[in-house]
Amino acid sequence: MSGRRHVAGIQRHLEAIYDLDLPDARARDYLVGDAEIDRLVEAGVVEPRSDRPEEQLLVLPDDDGASVALYLSDRVRRALASGPSLQDHCHATEGVSHFVLLAWSAREERPVRPIDLELQAEVDKAGTALLLLRGAGRSDPEQLLRRMFADVQLHPDLGPEERDRYRTAHRLGAEYARRLARLLDRGVDAVLAELRSFYRLTGDAKLTRAAA
Repeated sequence: MSGRRHVAGIQRHLEAIYDLDLPDARARDYLVGDAEIDRLVEAGVVEPRSDRPEEQLLVLPDDDGASVALYLSDRVRRALASGPSLQDHCHATEGVSHFVLLAWSAREERPVRPIDLELQAEVDKAGTALLLLRGAGRSDPEQLLRRMFADVQLHPDLGPEERDRYRTAHRLGAEYARRLARLLDRGVDAVLAELRSFYRLTGDAKLTRAAA
């Protein structure tokens, strides 16, 4: 049920796409499930929620300042171990994306905001899916992107600031994903060059490029 192998594979894919090397930060080593979250809620470290998300990157206070945990629900982890759907793969990719960007930003001593994490996750979900689609010899990116970005509903418990952040990341991610799909006509190398350039921009510059 662990899903660690799939999580490790997602991280390897992201590191290959963006030409990153994070040997001391492996998402699979920070993976937690429902039982661990229940204990953190009981300890008052994590706020209880009526409907827990399927994935969440937790930054938790400890004696050294802070520690990180990557939560994937037991349901998603079972799906990863047995053959995930596109939705389950996207849940896992979003969590690993958050982890990788946080680890890379810490190493590079760069600030990272919640909106930066959410936008990059949208780009990572679309970018990895498009490249996997091309690798499988299929040429229907428009259908894939409709499945990923159409008819998305936000959780009703989200506050106004969170809703605005998710809406912005989703809208800009969808626009940028369509640009990546068009760029695929020029080949995989063109997409990789664009993605690697995008990844290294500042947060505000990413928002600007995605909206361009």
